[in-house]
Amino acid sequence: MGLFGKSRFLDADIEDWTLEAWTWLLTNLGGRLRHAPLVTATKDYFPPTETVGHERALYVLDRVKTLMGIADWACELEPFDRLEAMQRVGDYAALERRGRVNGTFRIKDGQVIISYAIDLTEQPRQLIATLAHELSHYLIATVRKPLPGGAELHELLTDLTVAYSGFGLFGANAAFSFAQHQDSFGQGWRASRSGYFSEPTWAFAIALFTTMTGHEIPRGELKDSVAALTRRASRYLQRNPTLIEPLRAIG
Repeated sequence: MGLFGKSRFLDADIEDWTLEAWTWLLTNLGGRLRHAPLVTATKDYFPPTETVGHERALYVLDRVKTLMGIADWACELEPFDRLEAMQRVGDYAALERRGRVNGTFRIKDGQVIISYAIDLTEQPRQLIATLAHELSHYLIATVRKPLPGGAELHELLTDLTVAYSGFGLFGANAAFSFAQHQDSFGQGWRASRSGYFSEPTWAFAIALFTTMTGHEIPRGELKDSVAALTRRASRYLQRNPTLIEPLRAIG
């Protein structure tokens, strides 16, 4: 703790791991960062399509793979149905239960298989975030070196890879949502959780990406809470250039 408050943007162990993991990504995924765009929910990155259902998911998968620079990497995409898993909280709110899965990644007999919840085709931003996360598993799976922090931090590294690959805006916006709903619980508000990073950690990861690449976040592309945190994280990195000097030496 500094004299006038917290001296690190994140808790020291989390921040140190994030910087170590970013170094691991730069070292093992080569120069991909230098060419990664900051992907936004615009027609520049996702041109309009008339596809619906699974065909829409295939379209989104193709676009995400292309933007990640892995368009020629083979994988199968499988949909699955899921039941609503909402827990009522008071009279007007419902909280999504833990364990409600948006997607999975697996390798079977040498074939990469990604699955996704079919209802996400009606939630394109969540679908993009989910497929970016599962494809980040694919990227990590190609590296044969030990993971930073060990296997128990694999999912955190996957979220960081989403940011590293230019999809941090989608990952952060999907991390926690609070929206009005009307369903079998009645009318009220629904909270849902996606991914493994907290909002401050997403903010730090996005700030790392934009600081390293020079990209600017278009206004309105991040929800307000994460946007404010990201501005703080960017200022923090500007005040502490020694944190990213070793990263610039690599990438």
